[in-house]
Amino acid sequence: MNLTPTRLIACLFFTLASTSSAADLSQHPVIKLYLGKWTGKGELKGQDGNSITVEQSWEGKADGENAFLIEGKRTVNNEEQSYSWRITHNPATDLIEATLIGQDGNQIRFEAQASADNHSMELKAVTGSGMSSISIMDVFTGDEKDTFESKVIFTGEQGETTLEGSIINKKEKAA
Repeated sequence: MNLTPTRLIACLFFTLASTSSAADLSQHPVIKLYLGKWTGKGELKGQDGNSITVEQSWEGKADGENAFLIEGKRTVNNEEQSYSWRITHNPATDLIEATLIGQDGNQIRFEAQASADNHSMELKAVTGSGMSSISIMDVFTGDEKDTFESKVIFTGEQGETTLEGSIINKKEKAA
């Protein structure tokens, strides 16, 4: 494996950020923040000026020791969709990977970088043959880390921003 300075830093960061068991993602300092039931609302704006509203509810939970699962439903411009995320640690690359699975079964693979220092996770997927991609940056806030903003950016084949916006997610309080 060719370790570029960037890959080496990413590998070292993940090793340092992990708890006693590198594969136990439910104990990872950032991923464990996603545990529980959440709701979110936001808006994405296209380069054509159109807006897309998003409302969602989901739950994050451990799926064994080496995977984390998020399952939910969202309404996008009045159309309800089911989705799930499966987050795993790839021991071959020592990176976190996340797969978004839509209700139609289509999957998009993201590489993720988590930062325990600023309670954030950045996910990026290449979606086409050119420069098209999806980037998501989640940043947890507040003393309880019970709110986070997801900044979402879609880019087209020429690297141009085609859709962007944010979704504010709030953890449901236990009854």
